[in-house]
Formats: sequence, structure tokens, C-alpha cells
Amino acid sequence: MFARILATFAMSAVVSHTALAQEPGDAGKGLAYATQVCAQCHAIQPGDKFSPNLKAPSFGDIANTSGVTGISLAASLHTVHENMPAFVLSMNERDNIIAYILSLKGRN
Repeated sequence: MFARILATFAMSAVVSHTALAQEPGDAGKGLAYATQVCAQCHAIQPGDKFSPNLKAPSFGDIANTSGVTGISLAASLHTVHENMPAFVLSMNERDNIIAYILSLKGRN
């Protein structure tokens, strides 16, 4: 019985690690979307430090915040923010924005 539980746990860990290692989304499409929608408030290009809306963090700052992952960005994009307009992203748009933001890690 213990061996079966251990095997199930081990398999779950492998599957979870594989799923987390493969971030979905297309960073190029994320940049295109960000240019059309997000750039009104956020600095979206690598190295941009100041956003048009000073209350909106740059995408580079978001990417380089300790602990930021695809999962945390997805949760953040589903959370209402005080100074952020309400909008609805499709799953593909969300995944593309996340892929683009994550591509900025270490590029400040």
C-alpha cells in the first residue's frame, strides 16, 4: 500500500514539473497585444523604466520581481487592480502576455 502511494506521489511530481516547465504562449504575439493595449499605461519594452501612467509598473519590473512565475502572472491578470481598467483576455491572449513578460526576465 505504501509503495503504491509513493509511486502515485512520484508520478504526480513528475507530471507537475513537466507542466510547469512548459510555459504556454507566444512572446511575439504577447508583445503585439501589449503594444496595442497595455502600452497606454505600461512601459512594455526591455529597458523602459517609466510607464506612461506612473502608477503602472513596467513589464520589465514585473518580470524581474522576485517570485514572479507564469502562474502568479495568470492570477494577477484575473485580479481587479485599483488603477487598472477592467478587461477580459482570452486564454491565448493571457498566455501570450505572460510569455512576453517572462521573456523580459533579466533584461532590465
